[in-house]
Amino acid sequence: MKKTILFTASLMLTSTIFANAESYKIRKGDTLTEIANKYHIKTSELRRANNISLGEKLDIGRKITIPEGRNSRQGFASSAALNVSTASIKTNNFISESLKSAALPFNAQKQLGHRYVWGATGPNTFDCSGLTSYLYKSQGISLPRRAIEQFQKGIKIARAELQKGDLIFFDTSRNKSKGVNHVGIYIGDNKFIHASSAKHRVVITSLEHPFYSARFMGARRYA
Repeated sequence: MKKTILFTASLMLTSTIFANAESYKIRKGDTLTEIANKYHIKTSELRRANNISLGEKLDIGRKITIPEGRNSRQGFASSAALNVSTASIKTNNFISESLKSAALPFNAQKQLGHRYVWGATGPNTFDCSGLTSYLYKSQGISLPRRAIEQFQKGIKIARAELQKGDLIFFDTSRNKSKGVNHVGIYIGDNKFIHASSAKHRVVITSLEHPFYSARFMGARRYA
């Protein structure tokens, strides 16, 4: 009898979540993780509800469906049958997405000092795009192999809008050919981690460094 009651309640919860869906209009700088956190749902649920693939660009003005799970989950969690607190469900959903977002720069710093090797993709040696693709893969996001290909994907981000985990791209060629050939991962405080061929290892560098500041080509966000 208990199993029947719980199963029926679960079906009612699922139906309520999607029946009460609302829409959200994408604004400049939005990411799926931030939107999911706002509504206390998982990013995977948001992707599923809108058929959004990993790395897909979010066009400003696009309307996406928000499966309304916050209120219905709170009501369901308060029932004696499940004996689960609302605060626990809401906090777990929020923290899981926040930690995933913060994991990129955290994991990047664990690679400091690893040797630069052209064409290497980890786990102990890297080139620049090998490092970024390795770190994103650890979060379940597949990036193209080369820096120029990574630059062509994701959401375009202005330098002033950089957030931790964004990829930043440079033209480090001697003659400044205006082509992307280097990539790093932004870690906040105007700094980034990258596999440097000049330093022969993974290092932290300031975006205010004259060389990199003058050769900055743009940034991309993969939400």
